Amino acid sequence: MKLAVVGAGLIGLTTAAGFADLGHRVLCCDSDSGKIGLLARGTVSYREPGLESLVQRNVSAGRLRFGEMSEELMRSAEIVFLAVETPSADDGQLQMAPFWAAADRLGSWDACSRIVAIVSTVPVGTAERLEARLRARLPGHAGVDVASLPVFLREGSAVRDFYEPSRIVIGTACPETAERLDLLHQRLPGPIVHADRRSAELAKLAANAHLALRISFANELAALAEQTGADYPAVAQLIGLDPRIGPHSLGAGLGFGGPSLPKDARAYVRLADEAGAPQTLVSAAIRANAMLPLRMVRKLEAALSGPARRKVALLGLTFKPGSEDMREAPSLRLIAELLRRHPGITLTAYDPAGQSPAVRHALPNAVQLCGSAEEALTGADATILVTEWQEFRKIPAQDYKNWMNRPIILDGRNALDAPALNAQGIVCIGVGRLPATPAEPPPNFSARLAENA
Repeated sequence: MKLAVVGAGLIGLTTAAGFADLGHRVLCCDSDSGKIGLLARGTVSYREPGLESLVQRNVSAGRLRFGEMSEELMRSAEIVFLAVETPSADDGQLQMAPFWAAADRLGSWDACSRIVAIVSTVPVGTAERLEARLRARLPGHAGVDVASLPVFLREGSAVRDFYEPSRIVIGTACPETAERLDLLHQRLPGPIVHADRRSAELAKLAANAHLALRISFANELAALAEQTGADYPAVAQLIGLDPRIGPHSLGAGLGFGGPSLPKDARAYVRLADEAGAPQTLVSAAIRANAMLPLRMVRKLEAALSGPARRKVALLGLTFKPGSEDMREAPSLRLIAELLRRHPGITLTAYDPAGQSPAVRHALPNAVQLCGSAEEALTGADATILVTEWQEFRKIPAQDYKNWMNRPIILDGRNALDAPALNAQGIVCIGVGRLPATPAEPPPNFSARLAENA
């Protein structure tokens, strides 16, 4: 098939390169001429495993082309994917202006019918609105059908997720469109699920809203484990064995961030409020997530008996390992909280992706960005592991003791072997973890247990 993908962000680019690799002829368009120029030469600006080689292979084979969006380029496409980014404001309102601007630049259809598949995260009802908008300006003989095709690609595993989808959701009111989209996806192994367009649109928002609930529950349960003398990783393992719950997304730490989950959760709440069906649970999950940096700062204060005028090192800054994305990264909320409560604190930071412009531009001037873990940790009174890059798991205990003033680690992702570090003289404090040595139960805890027996 001849395909066009509008939007050369991570989702759009992965979609374009993936379908080209399956043998289709794909044009990927974007309004950013600089990005298009780099991509045409096979250069990918995203730190995404396997994506650059995928793009280069299909550019070389002539199956994948890039260009600035124009009506002329769009005219030959049988299926057009709209993968324009739709960030949200603080109040959850999705910023749809770029989406509608791109939609209005689609070429005039000829006598052939076309499919427009919405990949972007959009409010419920957008597919119907777009179809009406297109049909209002097209000649009567030109057929167009708009489908909702939500994708579930994650940063750090987008290429793998394209080839091994957990599900392929096709939302359309037209049986012929469903058949053509089925044919397009037939070489991918994931189950194809058909739905109406509104259900497909809501499912995309609801998936991330549910993840927000699950992650926030995990973090609140970890806080309860700390207060009651339980070990959260053990608790998570035990409840994850329940087939109704499962083991996924139960890790506790500094909370969720990134370009999708926070904004989709906010958009879900905003949509629900406007529809008259308030989602109080997701609203609470968003508030709980925002409080996690304060919990970590209070742990630091307890460990250092007040960190004012102290030097604290941050290991990791990006919202997840394998990415250079700083959008809504927990590290930024943590830094803001540290500087707010302790203006005299010295902060150093190291991230394996720290030399990328995204990381450098996101950091406030008060943070010293270092070129190695050793540079960041040297002379530090404590360190907080913020992003669980594999590199940090390999730092020997002796290095912490040699580099730091005091070998105190607050493991914000439960990524380290705390018992092994503690046994070598390191104070390693995890999230919801048992202390290094058995502690007395909290005051009155045993009495309350007896009362409730």
